[in-house]
Amino acid sequence: MQKILIISTKNLLSNQFEGAQKRIFDISKSLSKKNKVDLVCLGESLSKKKSGLNFLNRVEVFKTSFIFKIINALIFALKLQPMQNGYFFSKDMNNFVSENKENYDVIIFHLIRSAQYLPDEFRGKAILEMTDLISYNYSQIIKKISSLNPLKYIYLFENFLLKRYEKKVSDFFDKIVFISKKELSLAKEIVDEKKIFIIGSSFEVKKKIFVYKKSNYKILFLGNISYFPNKLACYNFATKTLPGLRKKYPNIELNIVGKINMIDKLFLNRFSNVKIHGPIVKIDRIIKDSICGICNLEVATGLQMKIFTYMAYGLPVVVSQKAFPTSALKKNRDALVYTDQNDLILQISRLTKNKKLSNKISKNSHKFIKNKFKLYKIYKDYINLVK
Repeated sequence: MQKILIISTKNLLSNQFEGAQKRIFDISKSLSKKNKVDLVCLGESLSKKKSGLNFLNRVEVFKTSFIFKIINALIFALKLQPMQNGYFFSKDMNNFVSENKENYDVIIFHLIRSAQYLPDEFRGKAILEMTDLISYNYSQIIKKISSLNPLKYIYLFENFLLKRYEKKVSDFFDKIVFISKKELSLAKEIVDEKKIFIIGSSFEVKKKIFVYKKSNYKILFLGNISYFPNKLACYNFATKTLPGLRKKYPNIELNIVGKINMIDKLFLNRFSNVKIHGPIVKIDRIIKDSICGICNLEVATGLQMKIFTYMAYGLPVVVSQKAFPTSALKKNRDALVYTDQNDLILQISRLTKNKKLSNKISKNSHKFIKNKFKLYKIYKDYINLVK
C-alpha cells in the first residue's frame, strides 16, 4: 500500500464535473482501492461525504480570491512564467505540500499548472498527469482568433511561456501521463519518450435512453462554455449551422449544457432555437426527444469527453473530423463524422430522417462504452504506475 497525494487546481468538491475534473476524480477513486490517497485542491470547503470524495483518506481545500488570481497572473507574466500558473497559485497550498512531502511515497500533479507545486528534494515518485499538451491546444486557438482581437496576442504570449515551461518542468518528473496518442509526436519533442505513458479515461455506462422518433427536435452540446474551443463551437453552430437546419426542420433546437458565464448566456440566448441549461448533473430529460449530441470543435486535443458521454447514453453523435478519435472509434459505425458546415447539416439530417441509421449508431455507441471503458480496466495502468 502506497501513501499518495493528488494535487489539483480544479475544484473537485463539486458534483458538476467537466472532463478534466471527472478524469482525476476517477483516477483518485481507482487508486484509493489499494492505497491511502489524500487530495489537495483549490475551491470551496465541503465535507468529503457531500462532495462524493468519502473514499479519500484526507481532503484539504484552499481558496483564493479572484482579485488575487488576476494580480498573481500578471506577476507571473512579468517573471516570464505562464500566467495560468499565477492564476492557480496558492501560497497556503504550496506550504502544505512542502511541509507534508515526507508523508507521501507518490505525488500526482494534475495538469501542467500543478507542476509548480512540486516540492524541493522530494524523494518519492513524482507523476505529472498532463492529460493534454496545452501549448498545442493554444496554437490551434491562436489560428482561430482574428488579428484584430487583443485576445490573440495574450494567447500568443501565454503559448510562448507554456512551451518553455512544459519543456523545463518535464525533467523533474518520473512519469508523465497523456490521455491519448494524438499529440504523442509533439510531446516527444518536449518530454523524454521513456517517461511518457498513455492512459485513457473511463466512462460510466448509463441506461440507454435514446429512442428514435421523427418528432425528436433537440441537438445536445455538452461542455464548459468558458473554454474557448467550446464557446467557438456553440457560436458557430448557432450562427452557421442552425439557420440551415431550420430551413428543413423549423422546430430543431440547440440545447447547451455546461458552465457558462452571464455574457455568453445573454448573447447565445439571442439566437432563435437556442436553449441554455447551464450545468446539470443529470441530462436524462434532455436526451429524451434528442436527435443527437454534437462535438463540432475546430480546436481539439486529446480525447473529447463529450463524445463518450453522449455514447454512454446511447445518443448518436456527430463529430468534426478534427475532434474524431480515429484510434478509438470507427466512422459510420460508432459515430458520424463531418468535414464542413454543409456536411454537418447533412449528417444531422440523416439522423433525423433515417431510423435504421440512428438506431445502429445508438446501439453501437452504447455497446462500445460498455465493453471498452470500464473504470478499473482503464486505470489499472495507473495502479501499476504508482507501485
